[in-house]
Amino acid sequence: MRRRTLLQSTLLSPLALSLPHHAFAQDAPDAPRPVGPVPMCIGLNGVNDWSPEQPFLDVMKTARTWIGHKPGQWGGAGHADLARAGYLDDHGWPMAIPPELRSIGTVVLTDLPEKAASLKGRYVLRFEGDGIVEVSGRGQNVRYGRNEVSFDFTPGDGAVIIRIQRTDRSKSGDYVRNITIVREEHLRAFDAGAVFNPDFLRILEGFKAVRFMDWMLTNETPQTTWDSRPQVSDYTYGLRGVPAEVMLDLANRIGVDAWFNIPHTADDGFVQRFATLARNTLWHDLHCYMEFSNEVWNWQFPQARWADDMAKKRWGKDNAWVQYYALRAAEVARLCAEVFDATGARDRLINVISSQTGWLGLEADIFEPPLLTREQPDSPSIASAFDAYAITGYFGGGLGTEDRAGLVRQWLMDSLDLAEGVAAVKRLGGTDREAYVADHKYDAATALAWAELRDGLASGEPEGSLSWLIGTVFPHHAEVAKKWGLDLVMYEGGTHVVGIGPMVDADDLTDFFTHLNYTAEMGTLYTELINGWHAAGGGMFNVFSDVNKPGKWGSWGALRHLSDDNPRWEAIRAFL
Repeated sequence: MRRRTLLQSTLLSPLALSLPHHAFAQDAPDAPRPVGPVPMCIGLNGVNDWSPEQPFLDVMKTARTWIGHKPGQWGGAGHADLARAGYLDDHGWPMAIPPELRSIGTVVLTDLPEKAASLKGRYVLRFEGDGIVEVSGRGQNVRYGRNEVSFDFTPGDGAVIIRIQRTDRSKSGDYVRNITIVREEHLRAFDAGAVFNPDFLRILEGFKAVRFMDWMLTNETPQTTWDSRPQVSDYTYGLRGVPAEVMLDLANRIGVDAWFNIPHTADDGFVQRFATLARNTLWHDLHCYMEFSNEVWNWQFPQARWADDMAKKRWGKDNAWVQYYALRAAEVARLCAEVFDATGARDRLINVISSQTGWLGLEADIFEPPLLTREQPDSPSIASAFDAYAITGYFGGGLGTEDRAGLVRQWLMDSLDLAEGVAAVKRLGGTDREAYVADHKYDAATALAWAELRDGLASGEPEGSLSWLIGTVFPHHAEVAKKWGLDLVMYEGGTHVVGIGPMVDADDLTDFFTHLNYTAEMGTLYTELINGWHAAGGGMFNVFSDVNKPGKWGSWGALRHLSDDNPRWEAIRAFL
């Protein structure tokens, strides 16, 4: 006989077979109620051609970097190749097509969910200069005019393909440039100066802050000097990230605090000028959160290796990366403070330092780095440079590990058995039976997963569960914040239910996890999470992230597309 937990046995009993599927939800207590408004921040998804966030009216700003097409093949050269060969102007537009290429192109609106109805419509591509620009792929019903191409778009697999086939045919320097792609209904607003998609602005209503970590490509593209920063005129923001001016415009437009992540390789001049721009541009009643890089403790990201290398150069020691992080983060924070203090605006700046949330005790090397203390015994404390201590609020990371795969797959088999059993009791047949089983095959598995995520009931291992996070982790870090006189805030939080390691490629688990992450059960867990955070003394709660397409790499988006609504999103918005 297969081993089953008490909850499994209850769900799979003969009585359960006769119950309507919604009865399984009664294994959980009544959904908790929000404690009231909690200051909520939301992280914005990265800007790229496959992101369903689509924040800009001009879709070209989310385009993929250039693809140079050789004869008879897709691709063959990229943006870097064209730049090295001198074919791109200061804004990234190709001044000519190299002789070895047939065309230079890009893609937009790639593989977007079919249910993303707000993105459907007729689009107008316009450009300056002399040349021929071709539209194909998911661009349908294409019509060509003078320096203009219009087409219909419906979300789904594939992309709208853009190709510059001819440019500057008279060799006068009048090459194709300043391509814009705007939905027809938004052309008037765009021509009047509007920047942001109104459907994107709508989902941000009620939040107190937005975190721009992914918009700034914090984990990907290092910036060193102010001159190397993204520019408003860049042909795509997928290349270097979204310019500071655009992020500040968004914060001002919707009236929210702005949370920025300073690149780890940025020099002092970059920091000072970024802080100056933020101070002078952000409305005076809004706050500016400044965080040095992102998760410098995390070896998945280049900033961790950078910090380790810098620590070795400075102190000749291994495993001192978080100590160097503390040093540079404090330097950056003090530079920002000087800039804001110069105009009496220090109270508008919130300098943020963070630690690895689940590694209880690692923060000691950040707030009291022994190597730095020995080097500079009389220097101010690290904490004195900061206003807030930031952690994560993730739960459920263990569910997608290889160790739990057998447990989850047992749930899935039993849950399918139960759905088929109920279909038999209901005497369903043919397509009715197939539809019922498809709709309810995860019902019992979802109830079991809810119990596991909440307190580790099925595995008997509470670490990583919501109760462990609320009962152990949050109180620990609340004491750390209290010790150093800092506000406790969150820089990211929510579900971490995703395949880990080899389980990333397990389609059966991915399908279930994707389903689970948007269920009513997940909504109740979010309510408990935010309530628990508030009860522990936490301040700003930070949702990761706003809009993202779920898949094997995770279900990070609170929304799956701009037309979406789901219990998880409803639970979040209940706190606004």
